[in-house]
Amino acid sequence: MRFLSLILLLVMSLFGDAMTPKQLYVLQTVRDVAKSIPDKNGRTYENTVSAICLTESSAGKYVIGDYKHRKSFTKASLGAMQIQVATARHVSQNVKKLRWLNKLSDVQLAGRLLGDIKLSARIATHYVILLQEQRLDHFYAISGYNGGMVNHPYYNRVMKNMDLVNRLISSGKLS
Repeated sequence: MRFLSLILLLVMSLFGDAMTPKQLYVLQTVRDVAKSIPDKNGRTYENTVSAICLTESSAGKYVIGDYKHRKSFTKASLGAMQIQVATARHVSQNVKKLRWLNKLSDVQLAGRLLGDIKLSARIATHYVILLQEQRLDHFYAISGYNGGMVNHPYYNRVMKNMDLVNRLISSGKLS
């Protein structure tokens, strides 16, 4: 019985990282965008942003979050990176290349967040950089992505997904 349990555990661990081609496409797109946006020191955050994408939407599997019945759709967390319209506006005010977002209505911006993986990844990457520069600590920056200063459960989920990202890179499924 113990042997069968070990075999079952081994088989489950081998298939635990199974991702659909669409999820791998979303993650690779997010990584490619994040690689192109360095912080002021030249550091890029593709692994962090990829792990956040897995944590937030399971790599694009769940693109609408925090939506409460009878509230405006524009208050929901949207897209592969689960960005709220208010967060996108905050980032656009701090990033010159994204100022054009301010010309969009909330509904238009929500639609773009929901359907444009590259835009979602650009906003998310700039947001991670802003948080990292403001908070000066990786833990606090990642906690901030989920709307808090200290969020151990969220940080731990992101770090667990960081391990998955590293395994996907090692196996050649992501670059």
